[in-house]
Amino acid sequence: MTQGLDREVLLQLQFAPLFTGVMEKDVKDLLGGAEVLSLGHEHELYREGQVVDRFFVVLDGHVELSVDVEGKKSVVEVARRPTVLGDAAMFGSGRYIMSARVLTGARLLSIPAQAFCQRLEGRMDIMLHMLTTMSLRLRMLVRQIAELKLKTTAQRLGSFMLTMVEADEGRAELRFPYDKRLVADQLGMKPESLSRALAKLARVGVESRPDNLVVIADVERLRDFCAEDEVG
Repeated sequence: MTQGLDREVLLQLQFAPLFTGVMEKDVKDLLGGAEVLSLGHEHELYREGQVVDRFFVVLDGHVELSVDVEGKKSVVEVARRPTVLGDAAMFGSGRYIMSARVLTGARLLSIPAQAFCQRLEGRMDIMLHMLTTMSLRLRMLVRQIAELKLKTTAQRLGSFMLTMVEADEGRAELRFPYDKRLVADQLGMKPESLSRALAKLARVGVESRPDNLVVIADVERLRDFCAEDEVG
């Protein structure tokens, strides 16, 4: 199912990295031909190596991003709102550098790449703004990767959980939006390692319950645990 842009979508785009800080009038001008898609579980958006004909903004739901490593799929990220997908490839090689498929349903803004780039011509101000934003995103990703390499599996899992809760302190509940095996793959660990990490997190008040539900007794305590240099 498809639909056009509305006020809600334009408001969401204010938080999408590529469009943050771009005036609404300019966003509307750039997005001619864009449409909102409602897609079901396991719908393939694009494959690694394909020519970029569209890029996407996640409005709701989750999208799995993966690469092929010697014939084996490796999950790089599970993207959620307001992630922009395919923009780096559009500005770079012109071919998707990862594969993308929808998990458990999602709403996405689909933007024609060629028309978008044509509308950018002559708008050096917007182009420079977008390149600066992409550069900042890259720096953040590099920092996150460096930090992850220094963390234990329990700390990595705990940090992932903290991104899913809004509370800064006290008790919180969260539900994994997709299979825990995929969470393990995303965090670079085996399913059995994730189980051991959950057992370690129980010591700091994290309780794993049925149906992918997790209860955090004290968010601040978990955050402190994830920030420690070493875990005993």
